[in-house]
Amino acid sequence: MKLLYITESVPNRDPVLGDGSSMIPFEVLRNLPADVELTLLTFSGPVRLPDELRERCASVHVMATRRRPWAMLRSFFGLNGQGKHERSTSKAISTAARLSAQNDATLIHGPHALFLARHLRGPLVLQTVDPWSIRAAMDTNIARWLRFAYRARERQALRAELGLPSRARLLTVGAQDALAWSERLGRPVRNIPNGAEQSLPSGTGRNGPVLCFVGSLNYGPNIDSVKILIGKIAPLLWQRVPNARFVIAGRRPDPSVLALAGPLVEVLANVPSVVDVFHAADVAVFPDEHGVGIRNSVREALAAGLPVVATPVAAREQDAHPLLAVEEDAEKFVELIATCLSGPGRQLAAPEDAPIRTWKMVTDDYLDEVRTAIRSSVGLPAGSSTG
Repeated sequence: MKLLYITESVPNRDPVLGDGSSMIPFEVLRNLPADVELTLLTFSGPVRLPDELRERCASVHVMATRRRPWAMLRSFFGLNGQGKHERSTSKAISTAARLSAQNDATLIHGPHALFLARHLRGPLVLQTVDPWSIRAAMDTNIARWLRFAYRARERQALRAELGLPSRARLLTVGAQDALAWSERLGRPVRNIPNGAEQSLPSGTGRNGPVLCFVGSLNYGPNIDSVKILIGKIAPLLWQRVPNARFVIAGRRPDPSVLALAGPLVEVLANVPSVVDVFHAADVAVFPDEHGVGIRNSVREALAAGLPVVATPVAAREQDAHPLLAVEEDAEKFVELIATCLSGPGRQLAAPEDAPIRTWKMVTDDYLDEVRTAIRSSVGLPAGSSTG
């Protein structure tokens, strides 16, 4: 199979500049089988393409983006699709169109690259971590001012999504998002959850009791969660466990997050490995009140063998797991944390009781969608084989 993979940003796992949208194609590229001949089209940014990914590709095309001030102007001062306007250059469009005609199918990742879909030929699969209209609706709900502008952006995003080619197969991460997006667009949407790799600690190595929170610390819902954790949960827990320490780790922490640091609160910016953070903690806590998709840090904490206490929002669409406790009430939430900290130590779940969804499984799901798109384009039945 010859596959054109278009990503809105360079696939990477950079601890500072990476994000969920760059992580998925990074892992998919690493796990593609050898019989897939891969052409990558992506857009330039502060992170270079890792050598292992460049070597995996038959060809790589890195498109220059439009200068940000001009893109902001074209997008009505950044309110409507600035990311799209940064990428919608004539060269990017012509290159993508040419490459799509040379490959068996095209897989596009990321909402800021979906505009290319209407310029492409052949079988087409479109994936976005968070459908932009649904993400915009969440932003509208939590906005403290200029709500009219957020509503306008939400309507604009929906109009763009309604214009996606009818032949394209649509994918997102969360099952609830897939259902909501399908209802908005009136067409099928499949969810493909992210993966994680099991990584259990070799020893204790902790100076407990330690609680951790991991996530992008420049992301609004995560900022709110951290403020709830330190402003509401921590005082209640300190009444029970006075020496409990909180470790907040993630990329590019907002100044309001950095301001929470204190004798029992440590903020770790841009950690090279969140797995090390999980291995050094006794419990991971996620008191989220907002969010879309599936929280990957919950999945990664469980894969690291760490007990997790989470609100229903944070645990959305997570499979049942012996190390996962879900609670909405603050007092009961704290009680669950205290129970984890006062227990006999980390109790690892047996693999047969808590199977891990790996990135290899995720990649196989994406390839299944690509092959289905190819079969559909030539009128083959769903079960037919493709190369």
